[in-house]
Amino acid sequence: MTVLIGLGAGEATAQSSSAECRPNPHLSWAKDEYDRLEFDRAARTLQRAVEFARNCRWDLAEIYRLKAFVDAVNADRERCQRAFEILLALDPGYVMPSDVPPKIRACFADAQRVPPQRRELRLRHTAPQMVPANAPVSLPVQVVDPLRLVDQVQVSFRRQGVKVYTVVTARADENVSIVIPALSLPPDDDGYRIEYFIRAVDRWEGTLEEEGSAKRPLTFAVEAGTGTDEALVNKWWFWASVIGAVAVVAGVGAVLATQGDPDSVTIRFVDGGASGG
Repeated sequence: MTVLIGLGAGEATAQSSSAECRPNPHLSWAKDEYDRLEFDRAARTLQRAVEFARNCRWDLAEIYRLKAFVDAVNADRERCQRAFEILLALDPGYVMPSDVPPKIRACFADAQRVPPQRRELRLRHTAPQMVPANAPVSLPVQVVDPLRLVDQVQVSFRRQGVKVYTVVTARADENVSIVIPALSLPPDDDGYRIEYFIRAVDRWEGTLEEEGSAKRPLTFAVEAGTGTDEALVNKWWFWASVIGAVAVVAGVGAVLATQGDPDSVTIRFVDGGASGG
């Protein structure tokens, strides 16, 4: 069953380029502590880095890489191996530097011996081609996550040409069906396209995997329909009111995506009115 939840107020960035990531200060502090051989302190700082809200995927990969190094130095082989398995799920092409101490290399070798299918991380989804207006659209997503890292699957969608994304989320499962409400797909005499992207996130909304992105979204077409004034549908305030209504009625979160440089997209989360007080 699909579960729709509202996103609270706050701000995040589309995690598809380094310019759009939310910087994680704990990661740089942990690196400094590791370099100073303060391994216990680095371990605590790295845990705070993992729990930092809305991490980028490559930041998470670096956090788990350093965490594995610290765990190896602290002779915690089990935690070290799991951290390396997560690193390989996030960055399958990671290559261990040749100057790494043997204790760390041995732990990494243990993680590499785990069959790839037991540590992969993937979303499988096929975009619909054409959907009717005024009807809900179900987007099926298969979550391949044997390490149990994914907490939620998020779909961010908008009408092509509009700067506002609406976010619908569902709790992670092997097969998830996320519904775009009918109210978000009003009829239009000429039809239109919906842009969207899918994210698998951890419990702190750090990005683990994506299908599409804010800058390069997936799309599907909404069939042309009658009975709606085209001039009205094309007004920006009409779509703003639709998204606001969806946020209240369906419990989805609205986000505002602003574009200056075409290669830069910033997403600001707006309280959709569905989150608890």
